[in-house]
Amino acid sequence: MAADYQEEDTIAALATPAGEGGLAVIRVSGSEAVTLSARLLHFKSGSLQAFDSHTLHLATVQADNGELVDQVMVAFFRTPHSYTGEDVIEISSHGGMAVTQKILQLLFQAGARHAAPGEFTKRAFLNGKMDLTQAEAVVDLIHAKSAKAAAVAARQLAGSLSRQLNGLKEQLMKLYAHLEAYLDFPDEHLEVYGQKEIALALAKVRQEIETLLASFGRASLLREGAVVALVGKPNVGKSSLFNALLERDRALVSPIPGTTRDHLEEYLEIQGAPIRLLDTAGLAHVSENPLDQLGMARTRHVLAEAHVYLLLVDGSAPLDVRDREVVEALEPQKACLVIVHKSDLARQLDLKALAALTGQTEPLFVSSQTREGLETLEQRIGAALFGPEKEVVGEKITRLRHKNALETALAALLRAETAFAEQISLEFLSLELKTALDSLKELVGEVYSEDLLDIIFAEFCIGK
Repeated sequence: MAADYQEEDTIAALATPAGEGGLAVIRVSGSEAVTLSARLLHFKSGSLQAFDSHTLHLATVQADNGELVDQVMVAFFRTPHSYTGEDVIEISSHGGMAVTQKILQLLFQAGARHAAPGEFTKRAFLNGKMDLTQAEAVVDLIHAKSAKAAAVAARQLAGSLSRQLNGLKEQLMKLYAHLEAYLDFPDEHLEVYGQKEIALALAKVRQEIETLLASFGRASLLREGAVVALVGKPNVGKSSLFNALLERDRALVSPIPGTTRDHLEEYLEIQGAPIRLLDTAGLAHVSENPLDQLGMARTRHVLAEAHVYLLLVDGSAPLDVRDREVVEALEPQKACLVIVHKSDLARQLDLKALAALTGQTEPLFVSSQTREGLETLEQRIGAALFGPEKEVVGEKITRLRHKNALETALAALLRAETAFAEQISLEFLSLELKTALDSLKELVGEVYSEDLLDIIFAEFCIGK
């Protein structure tokens, strides 16, 4: 389908974040990248057209009237040995809005157009430099919020997931071709059903897909960030614990109940995983104050979104009806860590009553003032999110698109195994194998629609 792609414009965009900095990189790609860049780039010796690929050169940028704009370094990558597969020029200028905008303006005047979000990577995909899973890994690496998330994205960008998926496709293609050959000779069907290696091959591919699917839960949390919500009645110390976990004063803390009326959120890294930590308004009776009502509504929205609750109770006070109301508002199927907060104060909390209310006999004792229990709390959060069992070994899938495609392939393979075991018509078996193959082809991008590409590359920033 790449042959149908008619985009031939030469494109240019700022590849580094907009703003002030020591350096900025402007990327130009397309069949006219060299010709139009040469109009504004001037070298002491030689010409851009004559330079070897993968070389770096000092140049000045000058407007048509001879005005000096900047002194830059120019990297040149000839087709097809570039990121996009086209001629690519990368201009490293001094960082600053005025300079970069002037250079881009000169490039546009010379005939380039502004690149759309993700268009450089889209061209890399269309020109066969990477498949769709690798293209998605580019944006995942850019947006990675933890070391583990970055490591998973880097492996996918390097093609580790692609190689496994292509191996699965190859195995299925061999089976499919084998069955199609037998369909041309109807008298030989019984011999097909007698071949144990076909059943073993189907089972092997199915098991690999099941292993990939098993990785989705944890891997998707690494990519998107798990949501951990601090919940409890007003003035139980949620904002203090929020600040303590972040190790900075992010939330306003006050002895006045109801200080927090809207939820706050911040990212932090716990055991190598990105966490969206949410500080919520204290759950209480609905008051007549419209601001309180809005705060309660938003807190309940957070409860629905959270993966893990951190349920705070005040260790320096007895349980009351408001604590019970908080527990009743939580979704019982979700993980919940019970925290006896203010553990540095004299305890008035009845632990037996707490266990009866929450069903947990081993709460965590935490003090935001002395930082007692914070390290154990982080360990418990990691265990609640990822479980005590060993992490799935091998490649991981991080996106819902990957999961949906593999689930379609898995369902087809299960039907194929049943058809083979029950010696159902080979046409049915062949059809199921083709369905599984098509799903894997869609996953890596051998088959795609423009709508799918628009959705994927809309996630990208301009310049990548």
